[in-house]
Amino acid sequence: MKILKKFIYFIIILSCFALFSSCRDREIKNVSTEIELSDENGGGTGILANNKTADFYFYYPENFSIQRNDDMIIVSSGESADVETDIQEPGSDDYFPILTRTSLSATVFGLIAGKYETVDEYWGNYVLPAYEGMYQTIEILSEDDLVIDKDTENIPAKKYTYAVSLAGMKYKLSEVIFFRKQKVYTLTYTATENKYPTYVNVLNTAVDTFRFK
Repeated sequence: MKILKKFIYFIIILSCFALFSSCRDREIKNVSTEIELSDENGGGTGILANNKTADFYFYYPENFSIQRNDDMIIVSSGESADVETDIQEPGSDDYFPILTRTSLSATVFGLIAGKYETVDEYWGNYVLPAYEGMYQTIEILSEDDLVIDKDTENIPAKKYTYAVSLAGMKYKLSEVIFFRKQKVYTLTYTATENKYPTYVNVLNTAVDTFRFK
């Protein structure tokens, strides 16, 4: 259970940072609740992900649904095959549920002034070491440069794609990370290895439609 406890502890810490990242209600006007997605993003309808707390919004494909909607916004697939499976950690008699549903989360946390000058520094000195302690294995597959909010702010971002194993299950994730006004924003796409290519358009859609209020 040590791996699971580390994972829960890490999420609690991140949630506490998120709690203090919001200081006022934010509303947007003249933004459609639905848009048509490009063919590159799978086509179909994009649904607005937004609330009064977050200082950003984005769209997600219609085959996903909102699971959490506050400082941390999470959307997940509605596929009936996505289930919770009891997995036994090697060397342990305890079983615990592993969520296999494909999801995208959007988070924002405050940054300590002067602590991390670049996203690469933040990833290499903070995020990656935490993941190495959390997962049984982690393999970095690629690093790519992106731009967020191309219409207005043109914020440079990095996308880190990696494979991990946790309690005997294999996952593939992509994280898009960027800085703005002493805050770090992260879009994290999580899927089991076989589901990753099927729903990766949820991440591409979020990246292309992410905007600040």
